[in-house]
Amino acid sequence: MLTGIRRRLTYTNILVTFALVFAMSGGAYAAGKYLITSTKQISPKVLKSLKGANGKAGAAGLAGPAGAQGTQGAPGPQGAAGAKGENGVNGAPGTNGVSVTSKEVAKGATACSKEGGSEFTSASGKSFACNGREGSPWTAGGTLPKGSSEMGVWAEPQGIEHNTGKAQAVYVPISFTIPLAAGLPASNVHFINVKETLPAGCKGSAEKPEAESGNLCIFAAVQEGLTGQPAIVNPENESASNDSGARGTLLTFIIVESAEDEILAVRGTWAVTG
Repeated sequence: MLTGIRRRLTYTNILVTFALVFAMSGGAYAAGKYLITSTKQISPKVLKSLKGANGKAGAAGLAGPAGAQGTQGAPGPQGAAGAKGENGVNGAPGTNGVSVTSKEVAKGATACSKEGGSEFTSASGKSFACNGREGSPWTAGGTLPKGSSEMGVWAEPQGIEHNTGKAQAVYVPISFTIPLAAGLPASNVHFINVKETLPAGCKGSAEKPEAESGNLCIFAAVQEGLTGQPAIVNPENESASNDSGARGTLLTFIIVESAEDEILAVRGTWAVTG
């Protein structure tokens, strides 16, 4: 019962009860003196003594709506390193590998298109390293194919004695890296002086010499101290026949220096086409 009364005991109820008692017991005095109409008329000390204890908390109300998401906080400090883990268990030993073996593939066997080579066997299977086919003129004994060209440069030899008071013959060799299949006729061997019109069978210039099939074109880029047209000698018989020789492996100029003891300065380029 006391519990029920205590639950109903509030600040307002106490104030009303006090006023009622005061009215019943001292109404004449109150009527003659004061009428309490507000808590402001009561001393704070009296109000404090009249204040009852807080009641028990009521039941929790319904949850309110979620608030807006707050801003992300600053990153926290890095944590301490964790303890070292235990070593794992050793794995089982692997199986031994298979060594690569090799053997020769005979020439004529179909494995290497009859060119021969080597066969290699490993755990992943077989593979072959085959010989390349022999080509011409890129092998020993080959000759320059018809329509193919080779080029080079030429110049007077160093150490020529000048101021001799007489004309001198100077030999300038020209070598073909890939020899011709046959010698060239004199009509197909050409010497082109500086600024001279190109003859039939020759194209290009001293900077970029070109020759048509079956022709040798010798271009002069610098030509000083010469007398007359240089002659071409076959090194096999040294005749000034303008014949390049049976195989065309070497040509030699005869360059004649002027009688006025001028210094010889001649050089240029050449091209030959099979």
